[in-house]
Amino acid sequence: MLFTVLLILKIILFMFLTGVKYSKALILGTSVLYTLFFFSLIYLSRNKKKQTLAFALYITLSSLMFVDSVYYYYFNGLPSIAMFKMLGVVQDVSDSVKYIIHPIHLIFLLDIPVLCFYSGRKKKRLRAEGKVYDDKKRIGVPSVFALTLLVVFVFAHNTGYITAVNKQEIYTYHFRDLIGLFTNGGEAAEGEEVGKHVPTKGEIQEIKERSQSKEGKYTGIGKGKNLLVIQVESLQNFPINRYYENQELTPNLNKLIQEKGSLHFSRYYQLLGRGNTSDAEFVTQNSLYPSMDDQTYTIYADNTYYGLPWILKDNGYTPWVFHGYKKEFWNRANAYPNQGFERFISEEDYKVGDTIGLGINDEDFFDQSISYIKGMQKPYYAFAISLSSHNPFNLPKKYQGIKLKEEHKDTLFGNYLQAVHYADKALGQFIDDLKKEGLYDDTVICIYGDHFGLKTPDKENDKLMSDFLGYPYDFDEMMRIPLIIHVPGADVNEEITKVGSQLDFLPTILNIMGMKNEKGIMFGRDIINSGSSFVAQQTYMLKGSFIDGEKVFVMSRDGIYDHSRAYNIETRHPVNLNDCKKGYEKAIKEINISDYILKNNLAKKRQQGRFSLSQDSFHYRTACCCTKIDVNMKQAKGQPLACFIFMCALLFWKEIHWINLIFF
Repeated sequence: MLFTVLLILKIILFMFLTGVKYSKALILGTSVLYTLFFFSLIYLSRNKKKQTLAFALYITLSSLMFVDSVYYYYFNGLPSIAMFKMLGVVQDVSDSVKYIIHPIHLIFLLDIPVLCFYSGRKKKRLRAEGKVYDDKKRIGVPSVFALTLLVVFVFAHNTGYITAVNKQEIYTYHFRDLIGLFTNGGEAAEGEEVGKHVPTKGEIQEIKERSQSKEGKYTGIGKGKNLLVIQVESLQNFPINRYYENQELTPNLNKLIQEKGSLHFSRYYQLLGRGNTSDAEFVTQNSLYPSMDDQTYTIYADNTYYGLPWILKDNGYTPWVFHGYKKEFWNRANAYPNQGFERFISEEDYKVGDTIGLGINDEDFFDQSISYIKGMQKPYYAFAISLSSHNPFNLPKKYQGIKLKEEHKDTLFGNYLQAVHYADKALGQFIDDLKKEGLYDDTVICIYGDHFGLKTPDKENDKLMSDFLGYPYDFDEMMRIPLIIHVPGADVNEEITKVGSQLDFLPTILNIMGMKNEKGIMFGRDIINSGSSFVAQQTYMLKGSFIDGEKVFVMSRDGIYDHSRAYNIETRHPVNLNDCKKGYEKAIKEINISDYILKNNLAKKRQQGRFSLSQDSFHYRTACCCTKIDVNMKQAKGQPLACFIFMCALLFWKEIHWINLIFF
């Protein structure tokens, strides 16, 4: 009884921490019925180790809620079980993990040591009593809970709230997640309603046509020059051209933007999957959406690609990549070769002095990278990834260049300003060094942020950022990163306010370099010359969310369209949801097609001249791109019956000996 009561209380806390806003009674009722079913199944059984099993179940569920709530705090979503294999990277980012673990998360674990003694005493008492329940109670009581649970699922199905249960109820979410794990990704990681999306010939043709670069504004202004692309850790757009207490936050980037030859893309957005920084690299280089099943660099490392490194290589360029941390981190060492990079300069190639965050400080990183760049065969493509401005932005005092107000000291906001200012300083020194070495004038320089630094929703961040910005801090501002492209000698200087994302970098830079993509697939568009402005999101904002030139659509966490919200990107005023349906459908469709291309390595067929897809060739189950609840309900048809069959199987499987086998 004690385990049951405590677990239900933890479930209530879990619902609060994971942002359950709608259908609270339904989700809580479902969780309670699951809990009662499992504990009654255990305690009414004839298994002599019932107390051990009950305690093991309690520990498992408590730990799962702890991990889920911590993950949700940062990513605004629940994790896939498949992602638990990524725990190996936790040690590398331990400082960041410490930041996102709040004392309230520890409530899920704090009682376990005490309950260990309680469980031991109760185990002895149960053995002494040796109570055996008759078949009527042993089977009947759990059956009542199972049948009630079935009724709840039928009700949720018939009323259209099955999606809310699938996405937010902890047992259901992870049961479906497990099914997906054993069915090779048949279920989406975040519990998306599953169906078949079959791209039409017209959709495929549109992607193929989009991949063909066309001449237009600024075409070829960087032709023949070297290319240097710098991905700056956690660099958001808001510090650009802003002052804090009369202190310029990014003086060197501001100076670069103002110079002749510069293009500043001020409405440029991150586009990530499960791999965060590594996904920012992947999307930027290849113009494909990242995976939501796992980090793209791991599960699709062996795919064939024809992105920026390969295109430049075919045009006589030498492509190298620079990163001041371990080459095994995020599986980069295995992922880079298939993307076309000839050499990976990693931590082992640098003389590491002072470290900031993950690795070598930015000043040393850029300074030492110069010597490698000088030795590269020209024309070269150098892709550099900085580290120092990594969360939680704990910059040593000697590197701090901003005098903070007292109320901003020891806050993430204040620390972030310090880190960004330092990153800007290092970039400025790097540009000066390029000039000294005679590399600057003949090199196109691109600088962009990989992802946000200050998350929302977060009570402290939201308040401090809203005060600083003068308007509410929301997802669009969080995900907005700068893109600066500088072409020395070019007669251009422009701020481009058209909406774009990392997906659009490849076609945009190909236009500037005067190159075409003859063999690859690009989902992005040349921001400079395209007429459309659209960014489909799937991480931090739920799949189906999007940003276009006018509005931001934020898909509801329960997966029900009518619970979503939308607002004008300029005025911040609410937008009618009916005006967002086409964008919602487009966002899901684009991601699903890209996902299919990744899963089936179709870029390889494209390069071989066999990229011809018919509807019959598509058998991959992806998230349904329908907006109507009744369609989602059809997708979920049979789910209550499956649940019932599962429950009955548990009841009659030799006194739950299968649980015994799992734990012992």
